[in-house]
Amino acid sequence: MALAEYKRKRNFRATPEPAGGGDRGHGIFVVQLHHARRRHYDFRLEHAGTLKSWAVPKGPSFDPNVKRMAVQVEDHPLSYAGFEGGIPEGNYGAGHVDVFDRGTWEPLGSVREGLAKGELKFTLNGDVLRGSWVLVRTRKDGKKPQWLLIKHRDAYAGEREADDFVDPRSDRPLPLRERRKVWKDAKPARTAVDTRGRSAERGTAEAIDDGPFQPELCKPEQRVPAGDGWLHEAKWDGYRILATIKGRRVRLWSRNGLEWTRRLPELVDALRSLGVKSAQLDGEMVALRGGRDDFNALQGRLSAAEKAPLAYMLFDMPYLDGHSLRELPLLERKARLEALLKKHPGPLSYSAHQVGDGPRVYAQAVRAGLEGIVSKRADSAYVGTRNGDWVKIKARRSDEFVVIGFTEPKGSRSGIGALLLARPRPRGGLAYIGRVGTGFSSEQLRTLRKDLAGTRIAETPVDVSKMSRADRAAATWVEPALVVEVYHQGLGGQGLLRQPALKTVREDKSLDDIVKDARPASRASAGRAKTAMGRTPRATAGGAKKAAKKKAPKRALAAATADGVRLTHPEREVFPGSGVTKGDVAAYYAKVAPLLLADVGARPLSVLRCPDGVGQACFFQKHTGRGWGDHVRAVAVKEKGGGSDRYLAVDDATGVLQLVQMNVLEFHPWGARASDLEHADRVIFDLDPHPSVAWSEVKKAARTVHDALAAIGLESFLRTSGGKGLHVVVPLASAATWADAKRFAEQVADTLASERPQTFVSVAGEQKRERRIFIDWLRNARGATSVGSYSLRAREGAPVAMPIEWSELARLRSAAAYDIRSALAKIARRKRDPWEGFDRVRQALPSLRAAAGERPRRRRGRTSRADRKD
Repeated sequence: MALAEYKRKRNFRATPEPAGGGDRGHGIFVVQLHHARRRHYDFRLEHAGTLKSWAVPKGPSFDPNVKRMAVQVEDHPLSYAGFEGGIPEGNYGAGHVDVFDRGTWEPLGSVREGLAKGELKFTLNGDVLRGSWVLVRTRKDGKKPQWLLIKHRDAYAGEREADDFVDPRSDRPLPLRERRKVWKDAKPARTAVDTRGRSAERGTAEAIDDGPFQPELCKPEQRVPAGDGWLHEAKWDGYRILATIKGRRVRLWSRNGLEWTRRLPELVDALRSLGVKSAQLDGEMVALRGGRDDFNALQGRLSAAEKAPLAYMLFDMPYLDGHSLRELPLLERKARLEALLKKHPGPLSYSAHQVGDGPRVYAQAVRAGLEGIVSKRADSAYVGTRNGDWVKIKARRSDEFVVIGFTEPKGSRSGIGALLLARPRPRGGLAYIGRVGTGFSSEQLRTLRKDLAGTRIAETPVDVSKMSRADRAAATWVEPALVVEVYHQGLGGQGLLRQPALKTVREDKSLDDIVKDARPASRASAGRAKTAMGRTPRATAGGAKKAAKKKAPKRALAAATADGVRLTHPEREVFPGSGVTKGDVAAYYAKVAPLLLADVGARPLSVLRCPDGVGQACFFQKHTGRGWGDHVRAVAVKEKGGGSDRYLAVDDATGVLQLVQMNVLEFHPWGARASDLEHADRVIFDLDPHPSVAWSEVKKAARTVHDALAAIGLESFLRTSGGKGLHVVVPLASAATWADAKRFAEQVADTLASERPQTFVSVAGEQKRERRIFIDWLRNARGATSVGSYSLRAREGAPVAMPIEWSELARLRSAAAYDIRSALAKIARRKRDPWEGFDRVRQALPSLRAAAGERPRRRRGRTSRADRKD
């Protein structure tokens, strides 16, 4: 229905415009230069499965003082974002269409409400259009409502116009490289600077009261965002505190609007000494013990049991001296905050950050014993929502739950035995999640008993069918109001907390808070499932699933004892909806271990662990630890800083199964052996297609890489990735330095991308990847890994990274054509190993060969005529 008007206006037999289709859910925007009867720019934002569209006659302006008319037109299909070309005469919108800019957009608040209200604020992340913008409706009546497109004042504002990015000779968009150069050379918006060195005009003049304001909120994530578009701060272990200053009146608020002013007089005095007329400040209150933030010390300080000094770690300032700074980029807000705090030592401290290099910052935080880090988009506005601009990555996993009851203490223990916990369901209500009985002090046990006694109820409204009979019989139910934060190791087989321990009672949070927090967390989990598995898992038919579960334990236990490795919970389903259990995974790896070890054995490994199965939190690990098993050895790897680390490695089937016992699903080896870590003995080209690329084109691309390598005398081998692409692997007898291997791979990728620009790209993150295949040559750096042959993948259907003959390529159905079952069947029926002789190929990189005075060798005579067919 949304595209009815679009389709009514067009005859798709006469116009090349798409009738529908396109991948949804990526938050794309596109601007197209349209040479129709009247030249104009089409501005389109993805929402609710279509492209919301406006015609902007003069094009977007980067000058905040210029307001451009934008006439709303009919919704377009998502596939229109990639449309370029001529619309023939006689058709609606006849004329030429060019893509002027594209990227992603992020709404500031609800899109539905913004469109209805007539004020839609958003951030653009394109090659040309960037930063904060707003569409304001000026006329609602008629078939084509009129809006104004306005640029907000931020780091991307300036005196440029859309036409500055168009070639005046051809009236077509400049090449992408030149468009980027024009943007880089753009003059910033003029600002006035007051006597204290602050930009007085950068910000919107408005008045505030001294009440609480809506804080910017974090989404929980498992991985650190990469790139220089993010800054990273320490995750402080304290209470979020918001401060408002209006004249001499200073007030402090919790994140949910409870006033803390009287409880923290020293912070009030420090904030008053700043000497500002008005301000809104955001930070974390911590207590210091031994120079470190300590949550237990903070609780003791607030209860007057300790005298630990307080510190207010400030990280944002959305308002200052009569001007809202919310629309300014975060980096600019933080710079102003730092300048303000420099002259005011004491309990007010600036929360420093690092731009880019997120994984290293996170690793340093973990080593320093911090709770984790908070990563924030460097150019983000302060909008008071949980829109993904701020994310938190915890070093030790903890979550917040509501207490629904407690059990009686046993033995010498006083107060309570354990707290019974629940968490919000995605569609409403609460679900029992487990019990926590450790991590309490004696004082906490007594206090909790006293506090909970007054909230008793006759029975709980929560489904407690997963609770043990003993706990149900001994439970005292309470009103679900008290919130606690609990450390844990994920969820066990019944969906209950594993190894829980109390972190703290969250006096600053209510049930409503964790209900709100749970909504984005659920979406984040779904996103991780999609990332890990290609798409969200679907359940199979109930009967087949039950039958698979009934058969699994017997097979699993047999596999677990094959090499003397005891497997815990072999019946646990690892791939949701498939019936594939942990025991099945062990049985698979026991059978393929000799083949797997030929590729991953005696090499440093990075392994993917999924303790609660695919679709839940999975994480990579490369260092050894306790309890891995006596056949999992450590390889000393020298780091750049001069120290060394202990990486995982296995040499036999027992070691493989010991890793499976630790819930390892994927094996990713180095391109070098542990005996010679400074030289690569293989080069890998990972062909990573955009979703818009047909599978037949991926196969042709692999053949192209094969032929290009053969032309310079290099034999290559083929492997499915188990995902969406293919790997072309070149074995080396004369090991190359990492610099040589990486340089060679980059040269091959760049050459193919320049010779076949419609097929390949060689730059990671390139915006123009649509309908193209990225040749990932970055796998050939020291420390980089690629999935090993015969490794399972943590994706829907339990696919396998499968070595195949080049002659099989034409018949290959997909990159995930082989799974945990069909892979074993193929291995059983094939007559020879498709990578037979891989380690016996005597070849070196051309640059090394030339240095040795050798001529390129011809490939060994294993290629049949069938090998040359696609």
